Formats: sequence, structure tokens, C-alpha cells
Amino acid sequence: MRLLLAYLCLLFSFESLSEENTLTDKALPKADFLQNRLNTMMQDTASWLDGIGDDTDGVNSKGVNSNDNKASANGYLQLSWLPRTANLDDVDANFKVALNLPQWNERLALVIDNDDEDEVLLDYESNYVNNNQDGVNVAFQYIKQFNQQRQIKNRIGISRKQLYLRSEMQFNWLVQQINLKLQPRLDYFLQDGWGPGAKAVVTYPLEQSYFSLSASWQKIQSESRSRRKVGFYHIKPAGNNKLFVSGVQYIKSNNQADTSNESYYLSIRYRNLVYKSWMYFEVEPFIEFNQLNNFKREAGIALSLISYYGN
Repeated sequence: MRLLLAYLCLLFSFESLSEENTLTDKALPKADFLQNRLNTMMQDTASWLDGIGDDTDGVNSKGVNSNDNKASANGYLQLSWLPRTANLDDVDANFKVALNLPQWNERLALVIDNDDEDEVLLDYESNYVNNNQDGVNVAFQYIKQFNQQRQIKNRIGISRKQLYLRSEMQFNWLVQQINLKLQPRLDYFLQDGWGPGAKAVVTYPLEQSYFSLSASWQKIQSESRSRRKVGFYHIKPAGNNKLFVSGVQYIKSNNQADTSNESYYLSIRYRNLVYKSWMYFEVEPFIEFNQLNNFKREAGIALSLISYYGN
């Protein structure tokens, strides 16, 4: 099903691209040309999918011209190389595509990615440590924003090679310049059962930087143990396009064989805009103490190139 959907999207996108390939596109630098083609492909795919849900001849249910609320796409492609003491050739590729479909519903989006969709990620977490995802996730996402303090996000899709449902709420408070965030959520996987979870974040601002303390808990019904995470980070912006994130995180997880694993991870992450407004470079030296390696010290560095597209 996922392969069929991807094939149909790419087929219609490349057809539109072949019709709109101009001399102006060909005159662009190679990096701009590739980013422009990717962006055009995703925007055309969003428009095509959104058109399936448009049966109102250009006028939506509220009597507003549908051309004023066009479909759009945004996302990223991340390529990473993670040499470390025990493995010098570890590479990783991550992507995310969000297709906003206003003709279906103003708050509805189709999200396609290859993240560990079942994981509750901490704010500023380095997710190189426990990336066990080996497939593609496809989900329809509906977000209802009540106000700046509350929102609810619902999803239905395919992840962990099975159908899943998710409902997640987010609460935000500001107490004497300290930001508090609470995110309870409930998953249901067709094969793995229920998966309740929660994340709490405390952000404390400084003069030119801030601290972030995150903690999460999650329990998948098919797993014998719960997952737990704690992370403490210092975030310092360096201008408009540079960012330093240093921190330490503790993760207690379960692998695909339901074997418990603990790890302690210390790192310093540097992120910089390297080309126009859409290409970033990240470098993150780290030290990890992992239970699978008898908590022996393992040093490494993560090098990533991230390309964004869309609005």
C-alpha cells in the first residue's frame, strides 16, 4: 500500500515536472536546481492529492473560493555520517514530507517520514542513539489549536509495519518567565496494542541562552518494560543562523527483540546555515556509555547535511 502510494505520487509529480522544465531552471546552480525540482515535485504532489478532495467546483463548504487556500508541502532531507570508536562507516538518511490539504480540511495534513514514529522524543534530543526505524511511516494528521496554551494532535496511519491511531494533547504555561510544557498521548497499534506516554519540559531563560530539562515515559503493551528518558540541555543561539546545543541525556529503551538497554550520552551540537536559507550543516561530537557495550566509553562524531523545502 505504501509503495503504491509513493509510486502514484512520484508518477504524477514527475509528469508535471517534465511539462514545466524551463531554461530558467536549467540555468540555476546544481544545488538550487535540485532543491527547486524537489520543492516543485512536492508542491505538485500536494496539489494533486488536494484536488481529489475538491468536489465543490472551486468553492469550499464555507463559500470561500478554494483557490485562495492552496495546498502546500514542506519537509526536509537529512544525510548523516556517524563515525564512532566501534563503527566508522555508520550512515543514516532521514526525511519528512508534510502535505497540507485544505480542500480535505484546513487542519489536515498527510505526513510521510522514516522516523521512529513510536518514540517520544525529548526536546533537543540527539536521536542518533536509538534509531531502529527500518521502514516508512504514512499518516493523516489533524491538529486543533484551541489557544496558545492548548492544542490536540490526532493521527491515523501506518508505522512499525502496522496500522496505528494516536491522540496527543499539549499544554503550555508561563510561570515567572519559566516555560512549562506537558504532552500526554495515547497510541494504539493494531498488533502491539496500547501505548500510553507523556513528556514534560521545563525551559529556563538566561540573558543570551536558556536551559531545557525534558523527561518522558512510555509503555508499549507488547513490550515487557517501559521506556524512560531524561535530558538536560543548554541552548545558545549565535546570530540568526547558528546554534549551539550542549547536553547530557539518559535513555532506557527496548530494541526490536524486546531487550532492555540503557545509555548515557553527552554531546555538543553546532548547527550553521551554509547555503542560502535552506541548507544547514550540523556537527556533533559525542561520548556514549551504552549497556550493550558494558558501559565502556565510546567516542564519535555525527556529521549531517540538512536540506529544507517548502514554506
